[in-house]
Amino acid sequence: MTAAAGATAAPTITDEGTPAPTATAAGSAGARAADPTGGGRYPARFSVGAPGVGRYRQSDAQLPVPRGYRVYEPHDQASKEWDLYDCKGTVNLDRIYFRAFIYIGTDCHGTVNITNSIIAPPPGSANRAVLVNANSAGRLTLNIRNTTIRPEPVGLGQQNAALTDHAINDCATCTIRISGVDVANTGGMCLCGANVTIERSWLHDNYIAHLADPSQAHTGGVFPYGGSGPVSISNSRLEPGVDAFTGKEVAGYWKAITAVLFTQSQGGSTLRNYLVRDSFISLGAFGLYAQDGIGLRLRDNVFGPTHWGHTSRCGSDCRATYAEWSNNVVGSIDGTPTGEAVPRPS
Repeated sequence: MTAAAGATAAPTITDEGTPAPTATAAGSAGARAADPTGGGRYPARFSVGAPGVGRYRQSDAQLPVPRGYRVYEPHDQASKEWDLYDCKGTVNLDRIYFRAFIYIGTDCHGTVNITNSIIAPPPGSANRAVLVNANSAGRLTLNIRNTTIRPEPVGLGQQNAALTDHAINDCATCTIRISGVDVANTGGMCLCGANVTIERSWLHDNYIAHLADPSQAHTGGVFPYGGSGPVSISNSRLEPGVDAFTGKEVAGYWKAITAVLFTQSQGGSTLRNYLVRDSFISLGAFGLYAQDGIGLRLRDNVFGPTHWGHTSRCGSDCRATYAEWSNNVVGSIDGTPTGEAVPRPS
């Protein structure tokens, strides 16, 4: 797995002897009025992110620089890295177009607010869009709000590491809040499992066109690998495998995304205080692949199309249990819910 060294890969799934992909639920929703926000529970496509961005295609070479934004170029042209080393007190980064990935350094302790900005790692970028490397000598609060994270595409065989990794990662002494954030062209939204809040945000358009084998990406949309919690996901639209401009599937999307929501223990860790509510979960190999977590809570969510199933079974070494599973229903590819219930995973 590219996202975390030492992570245990999900079981390899092949087409031979496996069930057919889950059908799109559009037919069962036909009798209902289309409501792709689930009654306002989650945002419409292209309604969150940095002000001034508008609609864009996955293949667009660059996003336009909105009026009033400053452009920050990389500190290191070889790696395409923009460095933030000193975070004492509060650092506010507002209305900035980063033509780089952001590196948050080892001694960055304090509060970092990234607002109304665009993070666009260019071709040649050596790491994820926001690489958090703060050490445990102090606490870091990272707030990312009303921001678009969208690595620039590259051609077959070319390099941009931000395309195939989670956009953001956590740290042992971090508190992370992601609010109104648009994440596209990445391997996932967040590799984070402790003190994380994701709200009113959108994940879409996993970019795999540069990979001869899309399974090389092998990530999860939101992945608390080895996380202890708490993790809260609410009022968000998580559909990594959709081409948002056309509303159709990205070809082969499921080969790169193990699950939209993926939990896995590491080194004996146990995930607690995990809540997912009022969100749209769609277009991963699975919707939910929970292999770790005590007392997981999922309620009032809509599960859209997936390749293998809305949820996975709990394997022999799986430790996931559920404190709440209520009003989780099937939805169509646009986000419209149906009346069909999604059973609690067994």
